[in-house]
Amino acid sequence: MRRALTAWLASTILVAFFFFSVAEAAPSPAGLEGGISGEVGMNGSAAYQEVVFVTGEPLVASGTVTVRPGRARGNTIESAYTYRLENKEAGLQLTRQLTLVTTWKEEGKQITAETKAARMRETIVVGRTRYILDEARSVWNRSTVTVNEPAVSYFAGNVEGKRVYTINGKEGQVTVTLSGDITGYDHPWGRTEVQNLYGTVTFDRTWTTQEQTTNAEGRQVRQTVEHKASWEATFTCQASHSGKFNLEYVPNEPREISFAGGYLETETQEGILRVSYDLPRLDSAGEVAGSRRNIGEVTLNLTGTPTTRRLPVPEYVDVQGRWSEADITLVGSLAAWDWQNKYFHPTVQVTRQEFAVALARALRLEPPAQEQSGRLPSGQVPQPPPSPFRDVPATDPLWPYLKLVSDRGIMTGIAPGYFGPSSYLTRAQAVTAFIRALGFESLSPAAVSPGFVDDREIPTWARRSFAVAREIGLITGDSFGRARPNAYLTREEAATLLARLITYLRQDILRDYRDRVFLFH
Repeated sequence: MRRALTAWLASTILVAFFFFSVAEAAPSPAGLEGGISGEVGMNGSAAYQEVVFVTGEPLVASGTVTVRPGRARGNTIESAYTYRLENKEAGLQLTRQLTLVTTWKEEGKQITAETKAARMRETIVVGRTRYILDEARSVWNRSTVTVNEPAVSYFAGNVEGKRVYTINGKEGQVTVTLSGDITGYDHPWGRTEVQNLYGTVTFDRTWTTQEQTTNAEGRQVRQTVEHKASWEATFTCQASHSGKFNLEYVPNEPREISFAGGYLETETQEGILRVSYDLPRLDSAGEVAGSRRNIGEVTLNLTGTPTTRRLPVPEYVDVQGRWSEADITLVGSLAAWDWQNKYFHPTVQVTRQEFAVALARALRLEPPAQEQSGRLPSGQVPQPPPSPFRDVPATDPLWPYLKLVSDRGIMTGIAPGYFGPSSYLTRAQAVTAFIRALGFESLSPAAVSPGFVDDREIPTWARRSFAVAREIGLITGDSFGRARPNAYLTREEAATLLARLITYLRQDILRDYRDRVFLFH
């Protein structure tokens, strides 16, 4: 349950995005107000930006949001948020305090959650005008569902809110409504939350000013002038909050060095916000000037400071110059494949055990701490629970990884009670394992043709997986357009497939989510 809840709460405002405990979790401020947040500092604060429309002008407010996650009590958690924003040029100051209460329910691999505002305090000051939030008439709630797949968690939800402000006490009020949808994913190679939010602003104000005028005798006098403004506006917020990893091979410049180069892993948090608006045109006094509208767009970007890490350098001596060298070096650098003996044996057929371990490590799925079976008499050596497979003892050093991929349904046995660790792996088995790990089995209709020359050779149980894998770019077929589903994978072919899977998780799925927000809405 904790893993699923964590995926739902994924966003760039939290330090630990994957597999952190419920006690550390908090709903993301990203999407609460149609803004974007940056990376969290040591004090729990993050850079934050949003566009404020209460004045009738699109004012960019920048500052910080501080998150104070509460402790989970049963299936409920309460978290507090403090915003301090400003726009110096416009003379805007914004302070906001939110207390949100989230309640969730677990049903199998799904988590449904409801978040409501238990407290809302906000003050916006622009020049001499003060907007005070009327908490009694303001609401905010968010509803989400998370589906926890073997290697990726996906979530979708809706957010709705209304904020009613009084203007300088009794001069009038402005009402801002916000509604929309949120989708995203979370896995060890990245996390993204995308938002499409639609808002309206209703403004009604009557106020007076003291102005200098000339009377009938030609003298300068001050008189009270009454102003009225009543208008409506709309806006949309399209946002993407993502944490992504880049893997770059960095060659060494000196020639006299024992290794040619190595991979650099860079983690970056990024928030992108595009706001489109349709506002009235106002004169210098703040009254509506004619029927023409102020229509435009604002784009904001918050990118955190990249975090870099040099990966170990595998010392394979039998892959130099091969077509698969880059992929083999990558999976070796990620510790997905052992390289201590310096030989990769690229043309040797890969076993099911080798592939299962490499896949789990490439996906950065760590086995849980080994459970012990029963109480132990004094002096007896603890033993792990027995293995359900007759051909893989629980004492095998690699058993935790095999148990992990088996328990999550990524790879199943070759027969009841047999995993087949020494059996060779076919391309059909590998592709099916990838699609199961992603949770994409149902993305393709059962009767669809994968589109390879040798479609007829694809086993019935693997047809959907091949169709999906081709659609998302995990496989492309050989130079003759064949999938070769029943051919045994060599170790270098397995390394290439794993490298493609890592690239998909790091880059391709991010583009799919983010581009759908900014290109198709």
